Amino acid sequence: RKFYNTHAGRQGIAVLAFEVGWGGTEEVFKRYSRMHPDLLPEEYKVGPRVYDGEVIVLEVFAYYEGEKQVSDPDEGTRLRFLEIVGDGSNLHELCKLPGIAPVHAKFNSSCHSAYFDHWVSNVVSRTGFLDTLEDTLQFTPKVDFNAGVVAAGEAQIESTVTGNSSMMSTTEKDVALKDQSQTYLPI
Repeated sequence: RKFYNTHAGRQGIAVLAFEVGWGGTEEVFKRYSRMHPDLLPEEYKVGPRVYDGEVIVLEVFAYYEGEKQVSDPDEGTRLRFLEIVGDGSNLHELCKLPGIAPVHAKFNSSCHSAYFDHWVSNVVSRTGFLDTLEDTLQFTPKVDFNAGVVAAGEAQIESTVTGNSSMMSTTEKDVALKDQSQTYLPI
């Protein structure tokens, strides 16, 4: 509801989640607290929350309504950071998302491992959002589509792909398809 109310009933992505390693939620919280405190929702102003001793969760507003640190946060769109508590050895037995039950996935032999690694945002200040992601997550631009601006009704379409810097390198197809260390976000 919050997403629809904030975005005049238009469709879109309300939450994009990332799994982070040990200590990751606290580190992200510190960066947002220091550099973009207005993007911390009220329920996370004091820090990440622990659910059932299984997962630590931090949510932040993804971006500002306009220019960064000048306008209010867009309260309809959030980034969620999940940190598994413990060594993760029981990942297949426990579901780490509060309120969600695990279901064993079954695939036939023609299926290949893959993961969702793209999200297209609808921000007013693309460069402001890119700067915020660099400040808080150390994401840096990877590709800048320099084809100009396209007018599409009320939309203005520009694109820069940003992401983290993964150290993973392999020539093995099955390893590459299962690896989740690289994230790209078209902005």
